[in-house]
Amino acid sequence: MVGVHITQRHALQTLPQLTLRPSPALITATALLALPSFELEQAVARELADNPALERVDGGVCHRCGRSLAATGCHACERPRRSLSAAAGGDGAAEPAARPAPAEALLGELAPLLGRGERAVAVYLLGSLDERGFLDTTVEEAAAVLAVEPRVVARVLGCLQTTAPAGIAARDLRECLLLQLERCQDGGRARELARRIIADHLPLLGGGRYGELARLLGVDRADVLAARDFVRARLQPRPGLGLAPATPVPALVPDIAIRETDDGLAVELLERDRFRLVVSPAYEQAAAAPLGQPEREAIRRQLLAAREFIDWLERRWRTMAGVAEAVVRRQPGFVRCGIRHLRPLTRAEIATAVGVHESTVSRAVAGRNVLLPSGRVVPLARFFDRSGAPQDALAELLAAEAHPKSDAELAEDLAALGFVLARRTVAKYRERLGVLPSAQRRSAKDASPARSA
Repeated sequence: MVGVHITQRHALQTLPQLTLRPSPALITATALLALPSFELEQAVARELADNPALERVDGGVCHRCGRSLAATGCHACERPRRSLSAAAGGDGAAEPAARPAPAEALLGELAPLLGRGERAVAVYLLGSLDERGFLDTTVEEAAAVLAVEPRVVARVLGCLQTTAPAGIAARDLRECLLLQLERCQDGGRARELARRIIADHLPLLGGGRYGELARLLGVDRADVLAARDFVRARLQPRPGLGLAPATPVPALVPDIAIRETDDGLAVELLERDRFRLVVSPAYEQAAAAPLGQPEREAIRRQLLAAREFIDWLERRWRTMAGVAEAVVRRQPGFVRCGIRHLRPLTRAEIATAVGVHESTVSRAVAGRNVLLPSGRVVPLARFFDRSGAPQDALAELLAAEAHPKSDAELAEDLAALGFVLARRTVAKYRERLGVLPSAQRRSAKDASPARSA
């Protein structure tokens, strides 16, 4: 038999290997790009307080129209001069216009329920209530405008819906009525049946199809009529009439302006004018003066930090400008003519055009607002909104209809305009606009609002 002896030897060997590790400067620049303007104001203030080698140049632009400010204010819109932090209300992204007393009272009631940084979300949601008390925005859109997670907006919205008068801050009529039912403690069987009808068969109730409702739900027609009477007596389809603002709702602060020039549309970065930072000339001179080693080293570190911070800001602005210019090149119709001319656009497409990662585009878009040539301020995220154009077209069709049209008829009209949508999608958009079904609009044409529920 032949024996086999195996010897194992272990040795340490260094092998070259390539790995991607982001530098501290890149991490800082990425974090700075993600900050919305009101948080950038706070970051700049902290840097100015910590580093005397950094100075802020007095000047800026009007937070409403984007034009240059004079010493006494903006001559273009006759608006007194104020800082962005004041315009943001300390922790928000909107200028504080005088809110009506009921909304102010609601904000006071919400305060104990809000966490850190959530007051700005509550202010924005209250400012987005229409005359009916419905929420005229989505959770995703509000999150994009405020540069927060959608779950934060959803949480604040839940607090608002449970604290405000019943039905306030609903996204459509169905949600409005269901929110009110949650507050009702009486009504017994009629209330529970009303809940089932509103949740699943509201168009049938609005159309007066009581026999069909009875067959679907397996109840008597008299029970359906009792539920209808309960809805008419206890629920209000326009619960926000008492909250109608007497003054304009808060306006968004523009970070980017799009101007119409002789050469076409031009992008102007307003945020750069708001944050004009320079290295202190006095510190530059002190660095050349004869000083001891500790003093010279301290000044050198402060000068280096000041130049790096200014460089990080410039990186942020170059990225924002590049993204905005790429977006405007692809959406000139929306800029000039409105949401009906919005093209399908993705962040990946813009990332390819600019030569950056898609996540960089997302950071550059989140929380940024754009001043259009018309004077309207919209979130930059709106340029990527796929549902805005058909919803706007649907709103125009509904406003211009000579007689109430069904969702199928509206779908045909939208298809003729270039928006091919399923009937159920049209119904969803119609409900989001707060418009009742055609049968209910027809039967309630001459009725009071209270009976149109």
